[in-house]
Amino acid sequence: MTTKRGPPAATAVAEYSFRQRFRVPAAWAFRWCIDYTPEDWAISGGHGTRKVLWLSATTVVLEDTSVLPTGRRVRKVRLVQVYPRTQSWVNTHIDGPNLYSQFHYSISSDGPRRSVLRFEGRELRWRGPRLSPAATRTLAARLREEDAGLWKRYAAAMEREFSRG
Repeated sequence: MTTKRGPPAATAVAEYSFRQRFRVPAAWAFRWCIDYTPEDWAISGGHGTRKVLWLSATTVVLEDTSVLPTGRRVRKVRLVQVYPRTQSWVNTHIDGPNLYSQFHYSISSDGPRRSVLRFEGRELRWRGPRLSPAATRTLAARLREEDAGLWKRYAAAMEREFSRG
């Protein structure tokens, strides 16, 4: 019996989580979050392009290309599975520098006009030296801070759009 070889072991696996509150009803927040468009980069404050390919009513492929401050282009392809019944979705990197990284999002009600996002992420790194446990914790803290900051910007945009309603 032969064993298939996969990619080399990840040099780091950073696990992190956070919550983000929204001043909009949960159902509205969920619809807003999964309304993927090429213009999503403008909301994030980043620069790049996005291709959106819906494979079914609950499965979408996102192909994002961004330019780093160094001028290097980075392409990430993600498969997103949407679960409307639980107001949740899972985002899995299927190509790019963070291959097989996975992120789980869920929206729940926090009152009639409020909701909360619960985020859990597992980012895999494939380049560079293997990180020590302390360096992995530092990476996870940085990723949590970056992603939580991004979701604060998303919350502000979502709430502005809801108020125009």
